[in-house]
Amino acid sequence: MNRILSYCFDKWWKPIVFSTIALIVFFVSSFFLTNKLLLYLSIIFLIVSVIYQLVKKRWKFGCLTIILSFCIFIALGISLIVSSHSILYRVKEFEDREGIQKIIGVEIPKFRVISSQLVHLRYFDFEYEIHTKIRFRKLPSDKLFNMLDSICVLPIPQEPCETSSFFYYSLESIDRCWFKNTDKDVDEYRYVRNTDFGEYFLHSRDSYFYFTITKGSRKAKIRYGKY
Repeated sequence: MNRILSYCFDKWWKPIVFSTIALIVFFVSSFFLTNKLLLYLSIIFLIVSVIYQLVKKRWKFGCLTIILSFCIFIALGISLIVSSHSILYRVKEFEDREGIQKIIGVEIPKFRVISSQLVHLRYFDFEYEIHTKIRFRKLPSDKLFNMLDSICVLPIPQEPCETSSFFYYSLESIDRCWFKNTDKDVDEYRYVRNTDFGEYFLHSRDSYFYFTITKGSRKAKIRYGKY
C-alpha cells in the first residue's frame, strides 16, 4: 500500500496531471454520457494528494496542489456555465409570448416568467431540457378555453402539413397537438409537439415542446428541449 501511495503521490504533479486529464475526459464524455464517476475520482485523488503532502510535511507542494486544484475546478465550472448560458440564449423564444403563440396556434394573455430551469444538458449534440413556469397578468378568458375545446375535437387530417399548429407528423402517423384532461377537478389543456419531422416551429426534427394551461388558473407550465 505504501508503495502504491509513494508511486502515485511522491511526485506531487502526478495527481494534478491525472486529475486534469480525467476532468477533460469527463467534460468531453458528458457529450455522450451522464456518468460522473471521473469527476468524483478526480476530486478524491486530489484530496488524497493534499493530505499525503501535508502528512509528509511538504507544505509547499500541499499548498501548490490546493491552488492548482482550485484553478482546475474554476476553469471547469466556467466552461459549464458558459455552455449552459449559450444554450439558454439560443432557445429563449420558447419562453416568449409571440414565439409560444406561433407554436400553439392560439393567443394567450401577457405573462411573466416565474422560473426557468435547465434540468438536462449534453453539449455535443445540443441535447437539453428546460422546465419553465409562467404567470399570466390576467386570468385567461372563457373564450380561450372554448376555442381549445373546439380545437381538441378537430378531425385529424389525411395529409401532413408542417405549418399546422394543431397537428404534427410523428414517426408513422399524424397526431393532434391539443389534448384536454378532465381526470382532475379542473380542466387542464395540454399542447404536445414531439418528434416533429420538419423545422417550421421548433429548432430541429429532434425538438419537442409541451405547454400546459389550466382553466381558472393564472399559471401555466412549459417543457421544451431536444433529443
